[in-house]
Amino acid sequence: MGKSSKKRPASSQGSSSAPAESKKSKLDSAFEAKASQRPMPKIVNKLKRAEIYAKWLKDKKLLKKAVRDAKKESKKSKAKSGDGDVDEAEEFENSEESSKKPKTLENTRESELTLVTPSDTEVLADEEDDEFAPYFSGVIKPKIIVTTRPRPSAELFQFIQSLLTLIPNSYYWPRRDYELKDITEYARNKEFSHLMVLSEKAKVCNGVVVSHLGVPSRSSGIWKGDGQADAEEDWPEDEDEDEDGEMDEMEGIEGEGDGGEGNGNEAGEEEEEDEDEDFDDHADNDEEEKLTEEAEEDSGPRHIPTDKHVLPGPTAFFKINNIVLPKKIANHGAATGHIPELILNNFTTRLGHRAGRFFGSLFPHSPEFKGRQVVTFHNQRDYVFVRHHRYVFKPGTTKADKEKNRTRAKLQELGPRFSLRMRWMLSGGFDTKFGEYEWFHKRKEQDTSRRKFHL
Repeated sequence: MGKSSKKRPASSQGSSSAPAESKKSKLDSAFEAKASQRPMPKIVNKLKRAEIYAKWLKDKKLLKKAVRDAKKESKKSKAKSGDGDVDEAEEFENSEESSKKPKTLENTRESELTLVTPSDTEVLADEEDDEFAPYFSGVIKPKIIVTTRPRPSAELFQFIQSLLTLIPNSYYWPRRDYELKDITEYARNKEFSHLMVLSEKAKVCNGVVVSHLGVPSRSSGIWKGDGQADAEEDWPEDEDEDEDGEMDEMEGIEGEGDGGEGNGNEAGEEEEEDEDEDFDDHADNDEEEKLTEEAEEDSGPRHIPTDKHVLPGPTAFFKINNIVLPKKIANHGAATGHIPELILNNFTTRLGHRAGRFFGSLFPHSPEFKGRQVVTFHNQRDYVFVRHHRYVFKPGTTKADKEKNRTRAKLQELGPRFSLRMRWMLSGGFDTKFGEYEWFHKRKEQDTSRRKFHL
């Protein structure tokens, strides 16, 4: 009984198979459309499903790239097949390259009104006549005095030691209990061109005040063509002698008046260190006449700076962050006494040019290429990164370099490594109470956007 099943007629079977096939084709198309969006949705094994899904993503990416390249080629061929018009193709290529560039804070920065272009003749004329022009033209060589806040910690002296190796012709002077105004006057009388005062917090250096003391006279030996003056040979050693020597120097400034700075012939010829002399004995007329006669007898061409170059300023305060001493830099080298090359990068605004030239005035602009040393001041988002490197030429290590006997340039960091951020700048000497500010950083008023930069 179970085997004797009734069979349907052929006509009825044919009529029922047609809708079944159409239903099956609809299911297949729906499944294929679903599979194109999500491959193998019914795979139970998790590892196998992930492997197939990754492969599907890769194929999908390659397919999109092929379609994009085909569109690009078709547009380029259409532009070139026109009446000799290739500008559209170039514009298309530039638009493609610009679209590939990632958007950063630098290339999306807000427009700055004081942005300087390379063809700005007004800025170039101002820079040829500012207080830093004698340094960049090589007429004078800078001479820097470095001091600290009162009672510095021992850790600060490690940074001072590396800073003296970074900046040529720089000398350290202990702060003790001297006022900063007295040190400024003493440094000007000693023919220093710049003053650097380091501050610290929790035994870590966190700021520096850099003050331009004015163009010194030729008698200091830092002018071009003169011998290098030794900054330490006339400095007193004992504390009592320091105070007497400082008073004597300031007495000399007050006694000589403006003539010592304007003529550049009498300042710094001799130093009187007698502890028993008082203010009146130091300003003796016979001694001044003797110094004047010796200065007049000195032969050779003299370049007497004008009053606008003698005036001090500017003075700026920089926050110091991320100090890394040379001993903590992996595979660091030892700096030599050669004058390094200088790189000032990405200072684009008027204030940035001002700050960059201020940094440039700290270094002599007659580098000794034999030392192969480079000091870089790189500005990025108003942070100035300071680096000290030595470039080394070595034969190439790749197979192509060995076949063609190529030489590659490599960098070796010497240190120190730190970053600066300017907080304010005075137009004159150090006088935060009555001085005129060229620029002062006001965070709530100026930092209105992350894409707004000042340097």
